[in-house]
This record gives sequence, structure tokens and C-alpha cells, in this order.
Amino acid sequence: MNLIEVSQVCKTFYEGFHKKPILNKIDFLVEKGEFVVLRGENGAGKTTLLNLILGVLQPSEGEVKLMGLPPQESSAKTSVGVVLQKTNVPPNLKVKELVQLVCSYYPNSQTVSAILKKVGLENKSEAWASKLCGGETQRLYFALALVGNPELLILDEPTRDLDYKSYEVFWQEIRRCREEGITILMVTHSQSDWEKLSRLATRYVTLHKLNEAPSEGQLSQVENITSQEEILVKIENQEKLQKEIVIQPPNGTFIFLHQMWIEIIQLLRTPLFLLGILLFACFSTVLPFQGEVAKQALLSFSVLILLTITIERLGKRVSVERAEGWLKLLRVTPLPPIIYIAAKLVTTLLISAITIILIMIVGVWRLKIETDIEQQLLLFFSLVLGVIPFAVFGLALSYLTQPKSYDSIAGLSIPIGLASCGAFPLTHPHFLEDVVAFSPFYHYRELTLWAAGLDYDQHLSLHLLWLLWAGGVFGLIALWAYKRDSVIQ
Repeated sequence: MNLIEVSQVCKTFYEGFHKKPILNKIDFLVEKGEFVVLRGENGAGKTTLLNLILGVLQPSEGEVKLMGLPPQESSAKTSVGVVLQKTNVPPNLKVKELVQLVCSYYPNSQTVSAILKKVGLENKSEAWASKLCGGETQRLYFALALVGNPELLILDEPTRDLDYKSYEVFWQEIRRCREEGITILMVTHSQSDWEKLSRLATRYVTLHKLNEAPSEGQLSQVENITSQEEILVKIENQEKLQKEIVIQPPNGTFIFLHQMWIEIIQLLRTPLFLLGILLFACFSTVLPFQGEVAKQALLSFSVLILLTITIERLGKRVSVERAEGWLKLLRVTPLPPIIYIAAKLVTTLLISAITIILIMIVGVWRLKIETDIEQQLLLFFSLVLGVIPFAVFGLALSYLTQPKSYDSIAGLSIPIGLASCGAFPLTHPHFLEDVVAFSPFYHYRELTLWAAGLDYDQHLSLHLLWLLWAGGVFGLIALWAYKRDSVIQ
């Protein structure tokens, strides 16, 4: 059975308007039970090939299958463990919490204590994952690769930054994996690895740079001279090697609940952000208005805060996680992208709901606004649910920009939204009056005016439909941006 199938794959990147081909007509198979070493010079495209196999990148031409499925499917990765280069972990999660999170993605995961013991991190379970030293961090990545009891391990420079003790622990675990019949594809440049590999690897594959490739193609391979030790490993595992791998789909509900829990933990560990929400709510007490004017001022203030939270926080978080490599690490697990996004979106709506509750409690009490409970609930749900299209907009923006650029663009979108919401008359030039009617900010404001019992333009159905349409358009842009991200990384 082939666990990896690469057929006539080409990959081209773009540098400005110039094409830069990296891989051309690559054919590559990894059968069950093999230990394949992929080697080649820097820049030959080894990591690119691994990213194609894992579905992080999409091929320009050709086809890739992982465990018999397209690698973009979450089910294809339920029996695959991966160690990547250039990834990072969230700054406010402990080692134990991070391993628990990744365990939740796999239908047949190991216990946290067992996996930490395997890699020698049992004494670091309460440490912050981002504060580990280089060798410990690499061991943590290896632990994350092992949590799902993988049938296939894909390792990109796994011994990088390992000290002597960690190095020996790693190879001891690799030997155990071989004895259990686990298939391994490994990339390494380390000279110290070759002695170990000579006793374990079944095949070496060399990837040549495209402009230096021999006439036979970019890939050349040679069988390892199999040692007696390796023969014994093969004989011991014949029964397992012949057993068919059963692909189990991930449990979406369980993953979502655990992802939500982790999002909430991370939120609670950002006290400055929470303090900012509280201060924003308290700021409503200094609005110098009374009666209907106070209600309208409080409403505008609430809309401004919600737009800031949804566009700035949600999009910025995703943009940062994408830039730092955490999102890339998640994409090689069985975590469905829709669950990752849904957890972010629901957390953002939860923050928005709490913010609005605080503003309504503090503001209504301080400004002496008279309103009944039904209208308060109507206004609450209109404010929170009506902001969803803008949250999706922030999400789309996060896949199109880097964090520094995101701040500038998101910061600009807020004043543009305020200017186009219809709260301020725009008469010069005259066409701006018509442009405002096409702004989703305008329809959001009219919806909230209706919910607050204030004067609006009497076209409620139109505003609801327009917001739904805007959410759909932003969603399609976000989907396109996500797919584009997998093409150009």
C-alpha cells in the first residue's frame, strides 16, 4: 500500500512577475513500512515537496495523495505525524495544554503523560511552551507528531537544535517506531544522522536542483544496504505491515469544544486586552448626553467598539498565527480549517457580547436611558449578530496581509466605516450620497437604529439582506484568500 503518492507534480513560485519553477514532473512513492530519507542541497525543494505532500501547498500541476486521499482533507492526516521547520507555538499556552489540544484532533491519541514521557518532557508539563529552550522545543514538536499514534511520520530536520541527551532520546523513539512498523519519511542535513540512518533507512532519495538535475529527472534513489538489524525489524512486523490502515474521520464536535476552551484560556491570559474592554465600557459613563440623544450616542459608541474588536482582534490574531507558523503547524494536523475559524469567530462574538452587556449596564444606568427588557435584548442581538460580516472581513484580510500591514489596513477601515455609515451627511461630491447606500456599515447602523427604537429609513428587510450578502461575499473572499495562501506560501 502506498501511503504517499506524488504523480507528475510541478511547483512554480512567482517572484514579482517572474516565474520560478522549483519542482518539475516529480514522481515519488512511499510504501507502507518503508523508512525513506529525502536528501538534497539547500534550495533543491525538499521542504516544498513535503509541504505539497501535506497539503500545505498546492501543486501547479500533477496530483498528490496522502494515505490514499487528497492531502487537503482532514481525514488524510488522522494517521500522520509531522515535524516541520519554521513553526512556533502560541505564547500563552503551557506544554500540557498544547499537547492536550493537539491530542483532541486525533481519533486515536495517546495520553498527555505518556507522550511527554516518551520525549523526556514529563518535568516540563507546566512550563510555558514558548519558553522552552531550542532542544526542548524540538522535542515538543516531536511529541506533537507522535500524539495520534501515527502510521506515517514525516520529519523535516527533526534533530535540529537537539543536545546529546535529546538526540539519543529521539533516535531511541525512532527505533521503536521502526519496530512497530511505522512508515517514516525524513529530511536531514545532519552528518551525525547518517550512521543512525544506515542501520534504519530502507531507501535514500536525492532531490536535485532543477537547473542541475540529471537527464533522468530531479529525483534519484538508491536502496540502502540493509543490515541484519533491519531485516529482523521487518520480519517482526510482517503482520502489521499487511494490515490495512483504517482512516477514521476526526470528531468535529469534540475538536470544536476543545478549540473553544483553548481560545478562552488564551483570552483570559491577555489581561491588557480584557482591561481595555472594561475601560471602553466605563468610558460610556462620560458621554455628555441625556434621553434619546444619549441612546443614539451610546449606540454609535457600541458599534465603534464592536467593529474594532471584530476587525482588529479576530483578523490580527489569525494574521499573527499565520505569520509565526502556528497556523502552518495546525494545517498538518486533522484539525478542519472550518473548526479553527469557527472557534475564533465564536470567541470574538463572545467578547463582543460581554462588551455590549457591560456597555448597556454601565451606560444605561449612567445616562438614565429608559428602555424595556425586550428592546434591550433586541438591540443586544442586533449589535452582536450584525457584526458577523465584519468579522469575516477581518478574517479575509488576515490571509491577504502580514501583521504589520494588517494594522494599517484595519485601522483605516474603521474611519472609512464611520464615514460611510450614514451618521454624517456626505454631500460633496454628490455621488458620495449614493455610495453610502452600498456600504455594509450603513446597513449595520440602520439595523441597530431600528433595534434601539430610533428613527431609521424603514427598509429593514433590505438592510438584513444586504448584511447577509456582504457576509457571503466576505466569506468567499476569505475562502479564496485561504486557498491562495496555500498556493503562494
